[in-house]
Amino acid sequence: MVSEERRESIALEDKPVLEEIRISVRNLVEFVLRHGDIDNRHKASPDNAMQEGGRIHRMIQRRMGAGYQAEVSLKYTQENEKYLLVVEGRADGILREEGQVTIDEIKGTYRELARMKGPMPLHIAQAKCYGYMYGVQNKIPLLRIRMTYCNMPSEEIRHFYQEYTFAELEEWFQELIRSYVRWADYTWEWSRLRESSIQGLSFPFPYREGQKELAANVYRTIYHGRKLFLEAPTGVGKTISTIYPAVQAMGKGMGKKLFYLTAKTITRTVAEDTLALLRKKGLHFKSVILTAKEKICFMEETECNPEYCPYARGHYDRINEAVFDLLTARESFSREVVEEYAQKHQVCPFEMCLDMSLFSDAVIGDYNYLFDPHACLRRFFSENTGGEYLFLIDEAHNLLERGREMYSAALWKEQFMELRRELKRTILSETSKRRKKSEIRGQIDLKMTDFMTQESVFAREEDSVDQTSIKSISGKIPSLPVTQSPVGSRNEPSGNSTPPPNVRGSLPVPRSKLRRTWQRPQKRRQRKRKRPQALSGGTKRAFSL
Repeated sequence: MVSEERRESIALEDKPVLEEIRISVRNLVEFVLRHGDIDNRHKASPDNAMQEGGRIHRMIQRRMGAGYQAEVSLKYTQENEKYLLVVEGRADGILREEGQVTIDEIKGTYRELARMKGPMPLHIAQAKCYGYMYGVQNKIPLLRIRMTYCNMPSEEIRHFYQEYTFAELEEWFQELIRSYVRWADYTWEWSRLRESSIQGLSFPFPYREGQKELAANVYRTIYHGRKLFLEAPTGVGKTISTIYPAVQAMGKGMGKKLFYLTAKTITRTVAEDTLALLRKKGLHFKSVILTAKEKICFMEETECNPEYCPYARGHYDRINEAVFDLLTARESFSREVVEEYAQKHQVCPFEMCLDMSLFSDAVIGDYNYLFDPHACLRRFFSENTGGEYLFLIDEAHNLLERGREMYSAALWKEQFMELRRELKRTILSETSKRRKKSEIRGQIDLKMTDFMTQESVFAREEDSVDQTSIKSISGKIPSLPVTQSPVGSRNEPSGNSTPPPNVRGSLPVPRSKLRRTWQRPQKRRQRKRKRPQALSGGTKRAFSL
């Protein structure tokens, strides 16, 4: 007699294994709940924003107490008759204290935290997903969501708190899943159609010499998860000999998406033509050609803001319907096709092209969509993301020069010269301010009275050549004669003469006038003594002044 456990195991063995359709919490929230305009007028994040964000996460997590658990992996699986929908992600932190559970979501930002009125809708939605998933696993009736914002330059932190019952989170999350179900259903149906078409696909031409061996090597490389470097002359048929085995490998479950990357536009067209040839043989395979924004934009300037571009205004309100319309109508998403549907739905063609890559089996584009750290497709190649991808790199010898451009910085002399001028203006401005503050009004510093007595104050008028007397400030002291210097020389007191007596004055005496009156002649005499030593011929002469 068969036991109950044995019956259950037999039932599980007979039950077919369902395919899993996976999506991350962040991608689910950003795809379903996005709305509004495209607006590039907001300040762009620096190139190292992702690295800074990771640093901020680690810094905040280290500051928490013993009850704080960082980077908690969570997963939710919903089963239906066709497939398993798996939503997964990692909560930044979960805090358990005094019987209360807090889901912590950390976000680094460059915004001023004092001006924030509340958390961003997409951020709080992501935290609510983690809260529901954690509540399902641990049967928690009440959860608190905490949004932690940190200003990355100043490391200032601000928290926002919201409490939800498990029933509220469940109702909200299930509505989110229902909004995504039609996309998951279409993905599963298309996957079945694609795999069945690959099974009956044959090579479109009779094999040339060496072509079959080449295709076999490509297939074995994908099977073993290795890398293959191929060099062959033009006309051998490298494109079809690499794309065909890659498609066959995807039919056997060895990859989910194919990236064909090249440096030239003409070779992208060759790759699309090859896929079109396989479609004529019965293949069902969706592909998209990524086109640069400057080339595909409908406007004269690539100003992506709702005031300048009508396609940017309300783009996210219409883009999902536009994508689904194109997805169910065509298999090849070329530039012309994307422009046609973008015009039809009044959306940005460049952003629509990027969104079509999410549902394409093959993505054809430039090297920089994979290798450039500033322009790579972050929806596929950013941190905490990954997939079963196959890469075909055409004309890889061009990567050397392109890599230098991607990972090098350009320094422009004009920018440094402008910075130098700006620094000079700043220094002169600060110096002028200090001079105004240091002016003497009604008092004399001790350093300024080295050549003065306590009886009188004398001043010269701009070191005039024809000056013959020094005017007395006080009427008690008579004017003193000054020895007339030879023609062509400046009026200077003799070396052994003593400065005239001074009187205590109440008028302001600038430091610069006193310094010119008595110190400048001494400096000039020193320079005159040094000049004869530089005569030609090595002759040294001594002059007495």
